[in-house]
Amino acid sequence: MIKPSNILNHIGPRKNLITGILFFFGVVTFSVVLSSCGGTKSIESTASTQPSGWYKVIEVEQTPIFEGHPTLNFDLTQNRISGNTGCNDYSGTMVYPEANSNNFTLESIMTTKMYCNDPVMAIEFKFLKILGLPMGWQHKGDTLSLYTDGPQAAIIAVKKPGQ
Repeated sequence: MIKPSNILNHIGPRKNLITGILFFFGVVTFSVVLSSCGGTKSIESTASTQPSGWYKVIEVEQTPIFEGHPTLNFDLTQNRISGNTGCNDYSGTMVYPEANSNNFTLESIMTTKMYCNDPVMAIEFKFLKILGLPMGWQHKGDTLSLYTDGPQAAIIAVKKPGQ
């Protein structure tokens, strides 16, 4: 009859080898899974479609908007952006420094000149200041982010329903 203690003594030296092999395959499997997730994430983060139609601005310079939401209407066939600042209407022409790029400058910006309450006018001032800067877009799903020179989006907008 074989005693359990004899089996454990016989397996003991091989146990470290087996544990080492299992650990190695565990690390390799984990690395493969992690790198495949990272690869998918980087593909998603670089995927960006062109904006079109109407968007409601929900954030300007990392400040959520609760009153007087500006709007953006992208008409890339005419190279125009128009909309409302939350108070006044505006329109401008998009100029691309590079062909087939998501970087642009909005030039010849025209606005109406009505006065609204101070919080809405403060948003309008920031919004128009940003629109006058060179920027680029990142468009994922229904969310449009406009970037100027920093890592944070200067303007975040969501597609209006039915667009």
